[in-house]
Amino acid sequence: MTSATRELIGLHARELLRDRRYFWFALLFPFGMAGIFLGIAQLLPEGGPDMPDFKQVVVPMALFLAVTGASLTVTAGPLAAMRTKGTLRLLGTTPVGRARLLLTHMPIRLAMVVVQAVLVLALALAIGAVPVSALPALLGITLLGLAMFGSIGYLIGGRMNSPDAATNVGTLVQLGALFLSGLAFPLYLFPHGVADALSLLPSSFFADLMATQLPGGRPFHEVWVSVAVVAGTTAVAALLAVRTFKWDQGEV
Repeated sequence: MTSATRELIGLHARELLRDRRYFWFALLFPFGMAGIFLGIAQLLPEGGPDMPDFKQVVVPMALFLAVTGASLTVTAGPLAAMRTKGTLRLLGTTPVGRARLLLTHMPIRLAMVVVQAVLVLALALAIGAVPVSALPALLGITLLGLAMFGSIGYLIGGRMNSPDAATNVGTLVQLGALFLSGLAFPLYLFPHGVADALSLLPSSFFADLMATQLPGGRPFHEVWVSVAVVAGTTAVAALLAVRTFKWDQGEV
């Protein structure tokens, strides 16, 4: 690793940790939502076979929020903020290329998601929501989701000039994917035609991978199909993020 790369990783790490507005929210939000859904599971009586088990929703939802928080909340907005402050314009005058800038932006976010995922999976084991045998696969699926949503986050932050606008767009993507992919509410609760259409979203293929590792999960697609779609979406979004990245606000 060259000294320039190490310096860039350190720069991005300091930038993330100093921005408390984004960092602490993205770090703690998955656990807050997990607590809410665990509370709902305790309060609601057990339903029939078609009713969602909110206890089983906790794990995939918390992992999803960890992934999208790091990929969108603390990626798109802060990257646009660096453009607004002129930091990216200065970096654009150096030999640092677009690809290396984005690649060095991710390690601190990867570390953040790994810590969150380990804590979520430890909680899942404690409440008996997942078997021990599923832990490695769930961690791998989480990292695959980080790659996909991270590429989307860089695509958003790499183009937008306003940090608030980039954050709002990232939040819309996060909430839309959460509620329309079957993670918060299973797709089988939707009308058949709607469920079929929603199952074709890239986020739904990611949710399908989660479902393969959870008791009572109902994936719509084969594992290899879901992996191929998530990986393909990652590749396309990453290519677009690098090709369309702007150093300066006035750049066309």
